[in-house]
Amino acid sequence: MEDIFYEIFESLPRQGPGSRQATRQAAQLLKNVPRNPVILDLGCGTGIQTFEVADFFGGKVFALDNHKPFLDRIEEKAGNSGLEANVKCIHGDMLNPPFKDEKFDIIWAEGSIYIAGFEKGLRDYKPFLKAGGYFAVTEVTWLRENPPEDLKKFWEQEYPDIKTINENILIIENCGYHLVGNFILPESAWWDDYYHPLEEKIASMMTTFRQEKNVLNLLRPLLHEIDIFRQYSEYYGYIFYVLQK
Repeated sequence: MEDIFYEIFESLPRQGPGSRQATRQAAQLLKNVPRNPVILDLGCGTGIQTFEVADFFGGKVFALDNHKPFLDRIEEKAGNSGLEANVKCIHGDMLNPPFKDEKFDIIWAEGSIYIAGFEKGLRDYKPFLKAGGYFAVTEVTWLRENPPEDLKKFWEQEYPDIKTINENILIIENCGYHLVGNFILPESAWWDDYYHPLEEKIASMMTTFRQEKNVLNLLRPLLHEIDIFRQYSEYYGYIFYVLQK
């Protein structure tokens, strides 16, 4: 099943909601960044944001992920783009990064900090940031109060740590960061490079594996997740939070 899971997500432009425009918008909130900064891209996936960040800031971006085929795609693109010196892939566990304290000017985490948990991630990765360093992170967040019961049950099962914007801002401050800015990713950031390609991939795989019950049982919850967003996107979304240590 793990092989099937990665077969699905390796084919997608992104492994979670996001867009080039949102990455750039977040990057523009960072001020007085050193020349040639050292940057960590946590849970980089196939690296669309890795190259946006490298292009925007220059310096060196360490792209960390535990799935080697994702990193192979990044290395190939870096080679084709002449960016081998700017993008370095690290095959490793984002819950146990192989780095020294205060190494990075910027940590970037689009759609990945939930693996550690928002608060735990902010605390655990803080030592790797230099004084005054930035942490740019996206987190699924409640946008409205009193969500419908079936939506609450969905998130209680999928990610019980989901919170409101104000609750997350309080966590940010309690973890010793200054909130530089935040904004909601548009719905197009869910659909264009993520959910629409995911729906197409699932439809193809459901035909290919129509006799494989285990595979179908993996695919159906992904379709349910997409349907939940289609019904209830006004109640939750991804927020880009830009913080400074």
